[in-house]
Amino acid sequence: MIKNRLFQGQFPWRIFSRVVLIQSLIILTSFLITGLAARVYFQTRLGRYAPPETLNTTLHIYNFGLGLFLAVMSLILCFFAYVLARRLVFPLGRILIKAKGLLNQERDLEESQNSYQLHELAEEAFGEWSDLESSIEDIRHQLENKTESLSLEREELATLMSAISEAILAVDLQGAPLFFNSRFALLFEKRELSSKKHFWELFREPEILDAFQNSLKEGSSNSIKAISFEQSTGKRFFSVSVSPLKKDRGAIYGAVGVFHDVTDLVRAEQIRIDFVANVSHELRTPLTAIKGYADTLILDSLNGIPPTTEYLEVITRNTDRLMSLINDLLDLSNLESSDPVQKSRVETRELTDRVVHQMQGVFEKKDQTVTVKIDTPSVMADPRRIEQVLVNLLDNAHKYTPKSGEISVYWGIYDDKNNEKTTRLNVIDSGPG
Repeated sequence: MIKNRLFQGQFPWRIFSRVVLIQSLIILTSFLITGLAARVYFQTRLGRYAPPETLNTTLHIYNFGLGLFLAVMSLILCFFAYVLARRLVFPLGRILIKAKGLLNQERDLEESQNSYQLHELAEEAFGEWSDLESSIEDIRHQLENKTESLSLEREELATLMSAISEAILAVDLQGAPLFFNSRFALLFEKRELSSKKHFWELFREPEILDAFQNSLKEGSSNSIKAISFEQSTGKRFFSVSVSPLKKDRGAIYGAVGVFHDVTDLVRAEQIRIDFVANVSHELRTPLTAIKGYADTLILDSLNGIPPTTEYLEVITRNTDRLMSLINDLLDLSNLESSDPVQKSRVETRELTDRVVHQMQGVFEKKDQTVTVKIDTPSVMADPRRIEQVLVNLLDNAHKYTPKSGEISVYWGIYDDKNNEKTTRLNVIDSGPG
């Protein structure tokens, strides 16, 4: 392959031809001057002793012999000039090919070079040419190793960036994207980002624009706790951290922003706020009634008026309501705690009869009837918590079942999604639902 390239324009023909021509001209000129000088000297010396006829004949023979000698020697010396030029210039041709190979990153160069050097030009490399060629070869190997190393690092970085759960965007000093990971493209639906766009075209939020601008101009790190983005899937919240990108000497060449999805945290915080507000409202209502009737009883007592049974019943009823709310909060706290569930064999008939008996007085006040049907004699469950579940279900059924209504408890066996037998507790009431 290289041999073909040598004869297709990459071989230094101009240098080769000049070297051959110059050497040939020098050799021919030297021989010609030497021959002419010898002829003049021979003619001068011979003219003193020989007659003119003999001199002319001798000079004619001399001229013919000198011309023949110069012609033969010129051919021989030109051949040696060609060989010398070849040994001098062919290594330069290989060096040119290798130098161009460094620029073109030709992968098939090494094999073709080795083949050509072994079979065609093994005797041509010598001296500093060989050292220069070896140095270029070393440079090529180092560049290939460095290129391969950079390619591996690029693949590793791309894999790492894709695996990171946070969205990442880096921009240069002009605000054009340097790189971004797949998470960013997925969350912000920017799959067609290009270097022609700028980050102020991607975001309209002033906080983000100011954070990137400060990092690019002042080299400072900025953070935004929670900022909302309207997306096709709804509103989402992100905390954003922006830091400058610096070179080894500290010069800023861009900024990188990390977008962490905090939507779940924001929603959980909002749920907590709403929960506290609702609990406060629910607690305030019975407390207000208790305080109002208690103050009334105090005034009646000061005025000598005996306590009214109605007032006491209102206080008792609201106290029970307050205790129920507190118990619900305690139950919720216990359910959210990390205490492991202690399962054991629970007899469903015994559990149900005990709970119904405990709540019998509640049911009698509204003349409600409770029926129990059990197809599962026992289950594996936490006895305390399964009892709590049954109490809550029956209490809820009692509240929403009218007077003389019916409530039924059924422990049944059903097939789950995997066609395996499972137990289900059903509490059915005749209320509005």
